[in-house]
Formats: sequence, C-alpha cells, structure tokens
Amino acid sequence: MPEDGGKVDPLPEELDSAPNVKQGPSGLTELRRLLVGEERRRLEELERRLDELSLTPEELADKLPDAVALRTARDKQLARSLAPTLQDAFSESVRHNPQNIAHAIFPILGPAIRKAIGETMAGIVNTINRAIEHSLSLRGLKWRIEAWRTGVPFAQIVVKHALVYRVEQVLLIHAETGLLLAEVTAEGLTAQDADLISSMMTAIRDFVQDSFDSGSEEKGDLRTFEVGERTVLVEQGPEAHIAAVVSGQPPGSVLEQLQATLETIHLHFTVPLTNFDGDATPFEQTRPLLQECLQTVVATDRPTGLGLAPRIAWVAAILVVVVLASLAFRSAQRWRAALDVLEDEPGIVLIELERGWRTWHLSGLLDPAAAEPMSLLARMGLDTTRLEARWNPYVSFEPSLILARANRMLDPPASVALALGGDTLYAAGSATPEWIAGLVRSSSLPPGVIAVDVSGLTEILPPELAELKDDVEQHRIQFAIGSVALDATARAILDDVANAFQRLRDVAEERNYEAALNIVGRTDTTGSNETNRLLSQQRADGVRSILAGRGIQGVAMNAFGVGTSDPLSSTSAIDQARINRSVSFLVRVTFGTDRGGTQE
Repeated sequence: MPEDGGKVDPLPEELDSAPNVKQGPSGLTELRRLLVGEERRRLEELERRLDELSLTPEELADKLPDAVALRTARDKQLARSLAPTLQDAFSESVRHNPQNIAHAIFPILGPAIRKAIGETMAGIVNTINRAIEHSLSLRGLKWRIEAWRTGVPFAQIVVKHALVYRVEQVLLIHAETGLLLAEVTAEGLTAQDADLISSMMTAIRDFVQDSFDSGSEEKGDLRTFEVGERTVLVEQGPEAHIAAVVSGQPPGSVLEQLQATLETIHLHFTVPLTNFDGDATPFEQTRPLLQECLQTVVATDRPTGLGLAPRIAWVAAILVVVVLASLAFRSAQRWRAALDVLEDEPGIVLIELERGWRTWHLSGLLDPAAAEPMSLLARMGLDTTRLEARWNPYVSFEPSLILARANRMLDPPASVALALGGDTLYAAGSATPEWIAGLVRSSSLPPGVIAVDVSGLTEILPPELAELKDDVEQHRIQFAIGSVALDATARAILDDVANAFQRLRDVAEERNYEAALNIVGRTDTTGSNETNRLLSQQRADGVRSILAGRGIQGVAMNAFGVGTSDPLSSTSAIDQARINRSVSFLVRVTFGTDRGGTQE
C-alpha cells in the first residue's frame, strides 16, 4: 500500500487524460517513453503470443532439430512413424527424377552389384565342385546306389550324409495372440503343421515364463528347444516372434539372421502388427523376408578319395556318353521332323511307327497321286536304307490330289487349265471341239469330282472350218435409216452368205461337226429403245426369211434384235451409226451333239 493515504500515482496514460494535469508540449511524452516504453513493448509481445498459442514457423525451425535428436535418442518410434512418409516421398522422387536417384546411389550400387556377382559366382563354383566331387567319387557312386535302391532322390541322399545344418521351416507368430501370421518351408520338403507348431511354441513359452518367474521385472525368454532330431530357434520381439525349425547343428549366425529379419518386419509392418485383428493377409508380404532365412549348408571339405587319373577317366567317360547321347538325340529329332513331313503330306496316312535296333518300320496308307515317301525322306537327308515301309493304297479326297488325278485322267492340252471348286471341276482356256465333247460325254470322272463345267472353254476349230466360219461372219447387211427394206446389194450379199454357210455345213458334217447360224439385228441410236429393238428384230427376221428361201433349212438359225444394247464400235460417230444399221452373222460350230455348260 502506498504511504500517502493509499493513493496511487497515475500512469502515463492517465496523466494524458487527467483534466487537472497540466502537460507540457513534449517533455512529458519523452519522460513517458523513457520510463515505461520497454515494459510496454514486452507486454504487447506477451499479449500477442498468448493470443496465438502456437509456434511460428521461425520458432519451429529453431526447435525442430533438437526435438528430433531428443526423440531419436529415446526410442525408434519417430523412425517408425516417419517411415511410410519417407517411403512415399522416395517413391515419388524415383518416379519423377529417376536420373537424380541413380546418380545419388551410384557409389553404393556399383560395389553392391560387384559383391553380389562375386558371391553368386563363388556359389556356382562351389556347387559345381560339390557336384563333381559327389559324382566322380566312390562315395558318390555309393550314394547313387543307395538312392536307386531306396527310391529316394540323389539330392536328398547327399543332404542326408553331408548335411551340416538346414533351416527347413520359418514361422512368424503374433506375440500377444500366438496366432500364425506367415510361414515358409524349404523346397522339396513336406511342411509341418505350422498352426500346430505355433500353438505348441506359445504353450511352451507360457509354461517357461510361469514356471521360472523370479518375481523380477525381467522375464526369461525361450530361445531354443529340441523336438526329436530338429531344433527350434525362437527370436522374440515386442509385437511378433519368429521361429525356425532346423535340422543339424545351426551356428549362431542363424539366430543373428532371425533377429535381423524380425527387426526388419517390426520396422516395415508396425501398423499391421499393432492393429492385428486376426487377419493375416497383410503379412503375406513378409514371405520374401522369411524365405531368406531358409538355407542348407553341407560339408564340402572332405577328401574325394580319387586321384587325378581316375577323375580324368570319369570325365572322359562322361564326355563320351554325352556325345553319344547328343548324336542319338539329333538323329531322333531328324527322324521326328521327317515323320512330321510325311504326316503333313497330302495322300499319306502314317498308321504305325516302330523303331528296331538299326531300322525304322513304317506302315500306312498311300494315295497313288501322292508324292513318293522315300523321295521325301531322302530330300531331308535321311538314310532310307534303314527304313522299311509298307503302304496300302487308298483314295484321298484332298483337293490337290483330286486335281492331280483329274489332270492325269483327262490329259488336258496345254491351253486348258483345270480348277476345283467343291466337287465341281472347272475347265478354262481353249481346246478342240473333239476334246471338249469327250470331256462332256465322259462317263468316268475322277474320284471326288461330281460335275464338270466347260463354260469357260473356247473351241479351237480345224483350219478349214475356221476359214469357212470367218467367211460367213465377215458379211454384214446395211440398211437405210429407219428402214427394213433390202436393196439389190444386200440381196447379193445374202446370196454369198447362203453359199458360204452351205459350204461350211458340208465340211462340218464330213467331220462330225454341227453348225448353227445366229442372225443379229442392230440400229443406230436414233429413236427410243423400244422402237430400235422392234426395228432390229424386224431386220433380223427379214434376213432369216431370205436365207431360208436360199436353201438354208433344217439347221438351227436364230434371229435376234438387240437394238442399241450391243453396238458395233468405230472410231467415227458417223461411221458407227452406219455400221450399226445392219444385220451381222455369228456361226456356232460344235462337235457332235450340242454341249451344255455343265456335265454331271
């Protein structure tokens, strides 16, 4: 309390506002700044920090390194918490900037690769040496005889006699529940019941802890126990245990590897282990880590029992066997390829194949039109003297063989090409009427052919008939525009046509040919299509009447009016109109009876 009756001296602000206090122009303000300016600034800073109640980025940057160092020294929880974030950040960095990551890890990656290659090559050399040792020694032969006698694979016999230790099975067990999380077993071994082993190990561990509890805070851990000829190694962790079933005498390095594997699993699977609810699916990803613990170590430092000379003899014998086996294999491959060619060849059906001591015995069916089997095998470089074959004839319906039979049976001229479409044989080209008539009238068609189509053939007439045919066809009867009347010139031409056609008929009958005459009437483009068609038909009919009166009777003589649908061509429009106001002649000569398009 103040001594002057309890009154407190006014603050500078009160002095400013007091009505009875007389203030100087500048002295009082300066005095106030000197007396309470620094305290006022501190009060304002304290008020600001209380209002924010959080660290500024600058303050966090100053305190973060010390906080990380203190937490890291205390336990590994910070590393486990940051691991997923750092993994995601590293993955993103690799995906976006792989070149930078490659440059960064190059000093580590190179030596690691060289070390891995060196260890792998050393392992390969060690395996080869061990295989040679076991194969070329009396002990190896003894083991092979034992494998043959017992039916056990040779590799297991070697392991049985030369085994130092083998990690056969590794289990990952949840610490709190004792449930099995993951399990791996060495290849070629029958896996023990993993759930049974897990339950047994949990029960034994609880028994040991309950029986030997000394009352202290530290409890004893079950590290190893034996079951028959096998030893179970156990490494315990806060969230999970790892157990390995080992046969033989395991060294301490096995426990060290189990401990390292368990630490890695705790580091990478912290969340699944902490939140485990009975579903072991997330722990399938731990199998590669557990498989690294599976290993087999056999003794390789025992004397072989054989000197250099016996080994060389064994190697030479093996090389001889390998060479002979290679030659036999190549010979078998060559014969197999040759037999595949025979099976793929049309008209050859391989039914039976037997291999004797020095010969092959073949039997099957062979189409007469197929390729000769011996020739096919000889072209492949095989010794046909070692082959005995027996072929029974049959008829193949392969299209290529049907066509080959047709060419052989029908003997077409070089100007005729035969083709097969389904079961119909198509002939195209040019041939004499005699050959065409023989094809049409043939009653014996090749097997596989039901019908023959000769519509694509053009007849080749004998020279005399061809000349008479051209003599008739070169004539043309001209008409005036819109007229059907025949003038004197036209009638004279018809006399020549009648005489020429009669000579053609006489020669044709002597050679067993038949001749027919087609009379074709045309018009120019003047008028409508219907008018032109009727006009052209009238012209053709008139010419046929005149020829019938000239003695051409008893023969196929047809008159057609085509109007302007099938015009004769010319380089001049005027000349083209003139030549189409006409009637022209087409002669058809056939051998014997008239042939149709298709014969069945």
